Amino acid sequence: MRKAGLVVAVLAMAVGAMGAMGQDATAAPAPAAKPPEHFYKLTFVVEEVSDAGKVTNARSYVETVDTASHKPQQIRTGARIPVLASESQWQYMDVRVDFDVFEPKEVGDKLAFDLTADISSLASPTDGEPGSASHPVVRQNKWSSDVMIAISKPTVVFSADDLDSKGKMQVEVTATKVD
Repeated sequence: MRKAGLVVAVLAMAVGAMGAMGQDATAAPAPAAKPPEHFYKLTFVVEEVSDAGKVTNARSYVETVDTASHKPQQIRTGARIPVLASESQWQYMDVRVDFDVFEPKEVGDKLAFDLTADISSLASPTDGEPGSASHPVVRQNKWSSDVMIAISKPTVVFSADDLDSKGKMQVEVTATKVD
């Protein structure tokens, strides 16, 4: 009788231990902590810089992005410029500034995101250069890259030399957290 009681006690402990192990094995793992959603104001400044290093023209574009978004966040702006194609025919050219921001996320005290920029502009023809009011020279810069910028610090993320001068065009981005 004692042996039977001992066997029953050992079996009960073994079944209890197996039950506890089965519960642990089948228990759903704790979901990964979802990072908190934050909003940032992104200020894009497109600058034309002279060969002396001075900014000769700057245009600003602002958008708000959120770190939980999985869709592109975009700025689209532009104009259609009429160009005389023949004596009586006009053709329209698009001059645009487009920014696309994908997957913004916080990395420590910085903001990382995938950025594309497409900027076109009309060049001002000077003496001896091709181009006129009816045949303008169109400049176009396209960039695409993963970028990481410090919060609240203006950062040049793209830069390209002008093909017809010693100047350059650059894009500066500042991310400011929205409370």
